[in-house]
Amino acid sequence: MKQLIEQVGSVGGAAGAFASVGAAAAVPTGVAVLPSMRRSAAAESAPPSRGAAIGEGARRPVARRLILLRRITPFTAVHIATIGVLFVSFSWELVAACLFTYCFFMVGMAGWMHRYFSHRTFSTTRWFQFILAFWAGCAAQRGTLWWAAHHRRHHAFAETEDDPHSPTVRDFWKSHLVWIFEDAHQPSNYKWVRDLARYPELRFLDRWYWTPPILYWCVFAALGAAWGEARGIGAAGGAWAMIVWGPVLGTVLAWHATFCINSVTHMWGRRRYDTGDDSRNVGWLSWLNFGEGWHNNHHYYPHSANLGFHWWEVDPAYYVILALERLRLVWDVRKAPRKAVEGQVRRAKPRPEHASLG
Repeated sequence: MKQLIEQVGSVGGAAGAFASVGAAAAVPTGVAVLPSMRRSAAAESAPPSRGAAIGEGARRPVARRLILLRRITPFTAVHIATIGVLFVSFSWELVAACLFTYCFFMVGMAGWMHRYFSHRTFSTTRWFQFILAFWAGCAAQRGTLWWAAHHRRHHAFAETEDDPHSPTVRDFWKSHLVWIFEDAHQPSNYKWVRDLARYPELRFLDRWYWTPPILYWCVFAALGAAWGEARGIGAAGGAWAMIVWGPVLGTVLAWHATFCINSVTHMWGRRRYDTGDDSRNVGWLSWLNFGEGWHNNHHYYPHSANLGFHWWEVDPAYYVILALERLRLVWDVRKAPRKAVEGQVRRAKPRPEHASLG
């Protein structure tokens, strides 16, 4: 942890929150980038004024390290807690709990946090929008406004100094993980998500982003207690086993599957389209992060709900979206047109969202 604190402290001064742990996976957004956004990008990352109450120059070294420690400790603790799987009796029910949690979180991140809230590639009702936001929030990758704002900024300034997590400008670990803890990436900048910030329920979830994960963990603790009583290991033993296999291990796996979009898919893989950045397609990763590995496709045409442009490009999050469309819970699902698939369109420029609430 000491090494992580030192590394974070050397990258942009201080650290952002563990709450940001859901690093906005680098999946492009079809949102309008206003001139004011571009003009203010440098101002956001500029050093604070001399009289700033909170800033690199205003914090003493000890106080700064304490803040970093407070932000990094929960993230580190959850990773350490995964060791708990070695100290509980193996059970296929526990494996199922882990797989369910991982899949539940990855659908929330790939399908809702990324393709709906960041790119607005389909429409839904306001009440179901809230459910999607709560669902995605269970993955402990912070609120939808924070996540979408950083993701949209990534696409507006890909592979530049204003890109929050470019491995080209920074390095693998800083783009994969360290950027999350930096002060510059701590706030939820509502100017990037004005279309979302107008909903008070989304602002509530963004402010109280710990609510969905805590409730999710409590549900698994209750299920584990009942399971433990049935298995004869006691309520406490069952609750602990279910938590470390479900929310703990599932959360860590989902974190890094998401983080890989920021790091791996901008360093290794195949480039089908010339996108003006280093986005790449990593087929094997799409099996792990529910289709997000088709990152070069996505940067080329970010307005599409499907990241896999061909039938052989597996895209589980898109399949879930199609299922919800059949149930009439979502509609206006946008798919990459043939010209985009064939590379016959210019690189898609950010534009206003087309999704709407019914």
